[in-house]
Formats: sequence, structure tokens, C-alpha cells
Amino acid sequence: MQSAREYLKELIDRGYAFQNQKYDINTIHSAYQFGRPQLGPEYDRWVQDIRTYNHRYLKDHPAHKMINDALFFNNSTTISSVLGCLDSVYNDFDFWDKNEETMNLSTTPKPNNKLMYDVFISHANADKALYVDELKKSLDKLKINIFYDKDTLEWGDNWKNKILEGVEKADFAIIVISENFFGREWTEKELKDFLNRQNKNGQKIILPILHNITVAQLQAKYPAVADIQALDSSKNTCDEIALKFAAQLIKRLKA
Repeated sequence: MQSAREYLKELIDRGYAFQNQKYDINTIHSAYQFGRPQLGPEYDRWVQDIRTYNHRYLKDHPAHKMINDALFFNNSTTISSVLGCLDSVYNDFDFWDKNEETMNLSTTPKPNNKLMYDVFISHANADKALYVDELKKSLDKLKINIFYDKDTLEWGDNWKNKILEGVEKADFAIIVISENFFGREWTEKELKDFLNRQNKNGQKIILPILHNITVAQLQAKYPAVADIQALDSSKNTCDEIALKFAAQLIKRLKA
């Protein structure tokens, strides 16, 4: 049975993996934009796992507040600051002698893999008014949980983190691919992240819709998506697409 100290070592190793990543100069500037690391959903999960561990097990440890402070500011020094604190806790044998017997795998926090959304709608903003808003209204009729930035993002949200959370915690992704989609930083990031999830999990996630583009255009721009069966928005109404999505969701729930 894995102890809490062994799980802490896993968290520390994950942190050193981020710290040891090599970046070219352009990636460094983007990764630490405005002093805050932008290292993707794996980094965000690590931060959340540290928060959970710190809250659950380290309330009585002197490092508790320092970890909280480092995670609160979450800037370019966060990884090294948190790792310094966690190393200190890991090597605090008096602390483990007093507490480790009751800190085993059955109570050790695990990453939160619960999916929050049935579907994430990935699209270009330029397609909202003339197409995607209507598609969202049709999907709303199914009474499901939908990540649609226009409706999901709230005042005060960190929109980048919220979108990354949506990408990570959506069961399916309806990708509305158009010429407006091509070359946009965040649409292409969403597509890349969904492709990585699908390839890693071996489970269907991506449901492409070709909107005013041809299969040949898709093949030329995103060859990795071209082999995925897509719907054509000119041949399927939004209500028809919603019904087809409902069929996919039912199959998933029955699996």
C-alpha cells in the first residue's frame, strides 16, 4: 500500500520534470508571460494536486503557509519555491514518524479526473454569430453540460485557465473547423490538446464539423484530423447535429 510520503515523492518528481524542461528563447517568453507559467494542463493538474495535498495533510507543518503563498502567486518562481518546501517536508522524519501511519493510499488525494462537461465547443470567434450560436442552442435542447466560452466564462475568470480546464474535463469536443479556425492560436491549441487526449486514451473525443471548407482543405491544413469522420454543416442542420451528438453520448454512457 502506497504511503502519503511515497505519493509526495511522486508529486516532487512531477515538479522536477517541469523544472527540467528545456525551452528555446521564444518558448521561455511564452511560458512565462507576465511572470506566470503557461505550461499546459499537466502543469495545472500538478498545481491542483499540490493544493489538495497541502490542504489535506500539511496544515500542521511549517511549510503549509509557504506552499499556499507560492501557489497563490503562481509566477515564474512557483516551481522552485514549491519544490523547496516539498523537499523539506519529505525529509522531515519527525513529521512522518508522527503522522505517516494514518496517511496511506486509501486517503491519498488523486488527480481529479471527473469530467465536468459533456461537450466542449471549439470554434473561431468569427463563426459565432452566423453558425456556432445556433449550434449551441440546438445542443442546449439536450439538457447537457456544455463548455461554450460565451456562456461558460464568468466575470473575473482567468480565461486561459478556464479554457484549459474545459479542454481537459470535457467528454467530447465538437470542433467547428472553418477558414476562420485556421491559424488561430487558441483554436489550434485546443485541437492539439484534444488530439493528444484522444491518442493517449484511445477513446473517441473529437467530433469535427466542416464549416464552409472542403475535405481537401482539411487534409492540407490538419492531416491528423482528416481521417476522423466529419459532418458537413451544409448537409446537416444544427438540430440534426444535436441528435447525432445525443446518439454518441448515449453510446458512451452505455459503454
